[in-house]
Amino acid sequence: MNGKIAGCAAAAVLCTCLLCHTPAAAVHLDQPSGQTDSILKAADQASLLPASMDGKQAGEPITREQMCGLAVRLYASLADISYDNLMEQSAARRSVCPYVDTQSADVQQAWLLGLTEQDDGTQFRPDEQANRQQLIAMLYRAMQQSGSAVSVSENEIAETLYSHSDGAYVPDWAEEGMTYFVREGLTNGTSETMLGVGETVSAEQAAVLTYRAAAAVHTGRGVSSAQDISSIAMHSGSDAVSWTGCGADYYRVSFYQSEDFSAAPVLTEQVASAGTGAQEFALPQEIAQQPGVWYWSVDGLDCTGKLVATSAQTAALTVTAQAADTQSGLYIPDSSVTAEPDIISATIPDGLAHSGESYSEKVARIFGEGASYHKYANAAEAETHQVTISIQVWDFDANGNKVTKTKRFQIHEALAETVQQIFAEIYASGERFPIKNIGGYCWRGNGSSSEHCLGTAIDINWEENYMCTNSGVALTGSHWSPGSDPYSIPADSDVVRIFAKYGFGWGGTWNSKKDYMHFSYFGT
Repeated sequence: MNGKIAGCAAAAVLCTCLLCHTPAAAVHLDQPSGQTDSILKAADQASLLPASMDGKQAGEPITREQMCGLAVRLYASLADISYDNLMEQSAARRSVCPYVDTQSADVQQAWLLGLTEQDDGTQFRPDEQANRQQLIAMLYRAMQQSGSAVSVSENEIAETLYSHSDGAYVPDWAEEGMTYFVREGLTNGTSETMLGVGETVSAEQAAVLTYRAAAAVHTGRGVSSAQDISSIAMHSGSDAVSWTGCGADYYRVSFYQSEDFSAAPVLTEQVASAGTGAQEFALPQEIAQQPGVWYWSVDGLDCTGKLVATSAQTAALTVTAQAADTQSGLYIPDSSVTAEPDIISATIPDGLAHSGESYSEKVARIFGEGASYHKYANAAEAETHQVTISIQVWDFDANGNKVTKTKRFQIHEALAETVQQIFAEIYASGERFPIKNIGGYCWRGNGSSSEHCLGTAIDINWEENYMCTNSGVALTGSHWSPGSDPYSIPADSDVVRIFAKYGFGWGGTWNSKKDYMHFSYFGT
């Protein structure tokens, strides 16, 4: 749909990636919930399930030994080696495993690969029930040890873990894995506010988590777009923070009250890239009006939301009362000071999205006050937030004359009026830009990070406004030829300017690749 990879095609690619070796004997779970049948079958076909799980009740907790079996098979899949060959090659080296309470080859192999906890000593307790944080941490280590380019930053750890009630109880050795799995949508925790870190994990849940981890890497969705995460140089001022650009498509700036990432950020803002040079961000009102010592950190991300650069640490920032008074119109505590006329409110109807919105204001508009940015768990949940709108556009008739046509598509309910206003202005523009196809909300899978899954992104004329690499190799669509093809969107067009006026980013300005058809509210 919308010229992007269809769900069935993606599934076919995924199966091809995971089935690179001859499957072993089938492993079946008894009485699965029914909602995971296809994933359990795919996990078995991809040889991700240990034989010890065959016949196990789907709702029964797995043991620590079975946890090792899943992690070792995940490692083999990602390292492109069959499980049998891996075990045969490692047999001699496994013999020095220090665990005296088990002779399990899977446990010994997990130890050899560096997947087990560091404080196990000589006792592994293979028959104990595994919990969620143990499994996720071990699966994440398997991804890392296989050479997969997975990573998270300290910013992401703080923002992810401490936004959940039990996040503070995640031990150091599990923080990265839990953050990665939540960030990539591989787990939704046990509720909106709980990760369920110490809870047992059922055979069905464990199989699904393992399969999702394999799928995230094999499809390239869960792998950082940069093999080596770049370092960002930070600079603090009294009324702004700045850093040296790294070619990211956008940045995420977080403000903390402590310097060690030991609590969730007080505020996180998303900042559009200003290219590869110096980047500057004026202090948000919430920070500027609280004088004192603050700490901030910054991550750079590509258009898919993957980490490409990080400061990896916080920097101290001293906010003074004088700084709060000079916030470029963001904060004026003295009521006697007359502000400049608000151009945005004069040109945009009240209540609509606009270019002056902060990232946190955008999040509140879409997800509600106090909520954080998150993926919808499934299509059913996403669709409850979508509405169908009708717009008028210009297009060509059979004789090449521009005529008015009506288009309908789905968009997030919180943006419906804004999007209608955008297209009303595009239609009224003197350019009379022709639109032959348009798409908004489109569910692209439970693990997809696309804003189309939220209903906050719009694609226009996808064949003539292709997605491509920076060297021009087409990924979706056929070309982008502004000036010669009337359906291609010029960079200096009213279409781009009007979308920007209402706070939407354009994929034609991305650094990691180009997506000329794509306009998105959060810029991804």
